Amino acid sequence: MNLMTKKNQPPGTAIYTGIHQIETEITHVIYNQKDLKKVTDLALVPEYNNWYIVKGLKDTTRIKTFCEDFGVDPLIIEDIFNVHQRNKIEYFENYIFAVFNYSYLKSGNIDRDYLSMLVFKDKVLTFHEHNTNLFDEVYMRLENNKGVIRKSKMDYLFYVLLDTILDNDIIVQKELSNQTIKLEEDIIRLESTDQTLLYMLRKELLYLKKSIDPIYESFVMQEFKKSTLISPEIYKYFADITDHTRRIFEDINSQRELLRNLLDVFMNNVSNKMNAVMKTLTIFSAIFIPLSFLAGVFGMNFTNFSILASPNGLVFFIALCVTIMVSMIVFFKLRKWF
Repeated sequence: MNLMTKKNQPPGTAIYTGIHQIETEITHVIYNQKDLKKVTDLALVPEYNNWYIVKGLKDTTRIKTFCEDFGVDPLIIEDIFNVHQRNKIEYFENYIFAVFNYSYLKSGNIDRDYLSMLVFKDKVLTFHEHNTNLFDEVYMRLENNKGVIRKSKMDYLFYVLLDTILDNDIIVQKELSNQTIKLEEDIIRLESTDQTLLYMLRKELLYLKKSIDPIYESFVMQEFKKSTLISPEIYKYFADITDHTRRIFEDINSQRELLRNLLDVFMNNVSNKMNAVMKTLTIFSAIFIPLSFLAGVFGMNFTNFSILASPNGLVFFIALCVTIMVSMIVFFKLRKWF
């Protein structure tokens, strides 16, 4: 599937626009301060916090029906399946809808994934395109009853999930920073540098910036305070999210500026190397121009060329050539041309 399948479709049409054909699996996790378990029934369990983890967006019919049972607007359902939209956090009367195209490290390489989230007063729904292990550590915190997560409501789980996504972004940003530092060292030492790596780093930073910008703006504007779904005691945790996004935002901008400067230095290095090569070739050409002239003179077929008849003519010619060559090299060296 791709974006072309949505062409000329009416608003609210649920069409998955991604390429990862992972079978849809819905896990229902319920928990409170005393208990945590996974249940097969998808019905809301009262007196528990309900977390629905939807892995794989292939089965659009099942997911659409599942969302409609909770009163989700068709346009929001459409956005859940549109994996090419911008990151955003939207606050509605009954729920919060959030979209994240985020980066993460997988086996040392940077990968990307799409995640959408619906936050209600008594439940949270997360929709994963293909990175289905993103919130494994969050589940372990629930299982081990670490911190206040089991004692808190769904707005705190929303914060924890946001924090996990930002932690992935921070790890990716640090990895890009390490690669930038190594690239900088290679450029300064004038070692061979892969220009593709330079452009790849700039591309990844641009993607990371586009992912962070909407979250940063939303939390800096403190839009979460307008929602009745976020209790005032959670504001301090969202302030921590704001601080994290600000730090990532500033680090990304600094790193992009550094990469821009490194590109200039890299281009200067390439130009200097080319100039050095051209200077060396020019010096060799300048040395051999008079030698070529002498070879041409001594190669003329004059009937009377006394030096050619001399038994020491070859020695004289070689000595003359060596003298001219050495003299030119000494002259170039004194002028500091090389």
